[in-house]
Amino acid sequence: MRYLMILEVSQKQAYIFASTKLKDNIENSEAIVQVTDSRYLEDVAARAGIHFSMEDNLVYSGGGHTVLEFPSEKIAKEFAFEISKTVRREFPEMELFIKTIQYSETEDPGQNLKRLSEALEVKKSVRAAAFHQGTFGVERMDATLRKAIPTVEAVDRIKWNPQSEDVPEGYSIPTQFDDLGNSKNESSFIAVVHIDGNAMGKRVEKIRRENQTKPWAEYKSNMRKFSESVDKNFKEAYKEMLHRVAQNLKNGNLSALELQGKMFPVRKIILAGDDVCFVTEGRIGLEAARIFIEQLKCKKNDYDQKGYTACAGVAIVHKKYPFYKAYELSEILCSNAKKYIASFSDEQKDASASACAIDWHIEFGVMLDSLAEMRKQYQTADGKQLELRPYLLWAEKDIWDKEKIRRYGNFRTLIKSLQSHDIAYARGKIKEFCAALKEGEQAAWYYMKNNLMDELALEGFVGIYEEVKSNRLFTGKGLDRKIFAQTADGIDRALFFDAIEILDTYINLD
Repeated sequence: MRYLMILEVSQKQAYIFASTKLKDNIENSEAIVQVTDSRYLEDVAARAGIHFSMEDNLVYSGGGHTVLEFPSEKIAKEFAFEISKTVRREFPEMELFIKTIQYSETEDPGQNLKRLSEALEVKKSVRAAAFHQGTFGVERMDATLRKAIPTVEAVDRIKWNPQSEDVPEGYSIPTQFDDLGNSKNESSFIAVVHIDGNAMGKRVEKIRRENQTKPWAEYKSNMRKFSESVDKNFKEAYKEMLHRVAQNLKNGNLSALELQGKMFPVRKIILAGDDVCFVTEGRIGLEAARIFIEQLKCKKNDYDQKGYTACAGVAIVHKKYPFYKAYELSEILCSNAKKYIASFSDEQKDASASACAIDWHIEFGVMLDSLAEMRKQYQTADGKQLELRPYLLWAEKDIWDKEKIRRYGNFRTLIKSLQSHDIAYARGKIKEFCAALKEGEQAAWYYMKNNLMDELALEGFVGIYEEVKSNRLFTGKGLDRKIFAQTADGIDRALFFDAIEILDTYINLD
């Protein structure tokens, strides 16, 4: 009689970011990958004399969990005991949930897996509170880990050789935030980038429905093929993004980063399936996210031959800002970008997978509890909004045609024009104009006229947010000048604020 088992690490973010050191965050992330990897599971089983192989026992791994199968309840229980004991000994702060059910031959494969997931959720909902003995109050504490420093050597762990981390040839992997860039007089920011695939859960459910009447072996093979391809495609997009950054380093485009000793300005934190997090020097975070998603858009899954869409959230914070809070903020921003895409849904169409979007926030030191509170700070005196973000990176034609303003390409063109002085105004006056925008549209117009900057509303609008209307040229009719415009959601938003706010914290990547 077949038995199914699901393994899931709970509270992943709390475990990964328990330390304030980048190196420790990477190691904790790798530990989570390790305990759900089939090679580690094979080693645990071998130590206990239990037969285990990827071909015989692995159903699939993805979506933050691993599903296994065993030929009997006895073997399943023995394996569950060994893996939980080993993980508890080797990684005492990690929470690993395990749930086993009997496979029902009267149900199709999809129903069995759904029942397994539901059983896991029930187990998680009724768990006893998890308390660990952190300290007895007399030990020397490690401030970076917020726990006692061990006085004995680490336990004899199962030997683990993690896959080598991608870094372009000739560059070194950064181990601390200062390695990402060292231009102290220019920028002290890092960018925490979180990227998540759109509607992946719905896609998995669709595959389950399509395969529900197929034999178990075929069902298992198809699920595994899909999940392995997702992991491969997202890793490929990340690697291609790294090489684009390296190309910009080689052509001198990133000399302002003042990197020391061939350090590379990007470091992976999480790269598991469609869940991605990496950290960069603050000025290249937006562009690194853009390139990743553009490269991902070129991929097709090996199983269903369909492409991917994804959203990105970028938290741009000072190096001393709590890293866990920065990661949480990047997740919130990514979710907000997804909500923005979903807002284009109607009765005829679910738009959740029909576009890619990006949102970001620059943290200047004021810690607020929610993104809604942060965005309240961007409201003008006359009830308009300063920010345009989130922006569309790509969208299907019907969505793209609806939203002509909030496109990342428009933002990128505008900020390049401001930085290259194609729109030629003193940097100080542009920054003061940003303050005038907060007072409302009328105050902003007064500031522009008093400082002879009214052409900014023409140069920054026509040709960027609006095509030049050829039927108005040479007719004596004036071209449109705007500093606020109504977006698809019916809200009046400032066209220039996003670009001016990030002017000193942005480098364009080719």
